[in-house]
Amino acid sequence: MNVIDCYVTKILGEPYRKFGAWRVDLEYDSWGRTSKTQIMFRTEEAARAAQVGHHFLA
Repeated sequence: MNVIDCYVTKILGEPYRKFGAWRVDLEYDSWGRTSKTQIMFRTEEAARAAQVGHHFLA
């Protein structure tokens, strides 16, 4: 399975709970291409800590 590095460029809303996990809608950049997605966290505190520059794999 291949993964790519992604970096948050904009938070699009407040964290919310869905299917037992905390999620945040955001915009991210990967290899010069901007896209939208949501990332999951186990706790509300971790979801609120996500900010511009946050690194994740997709």
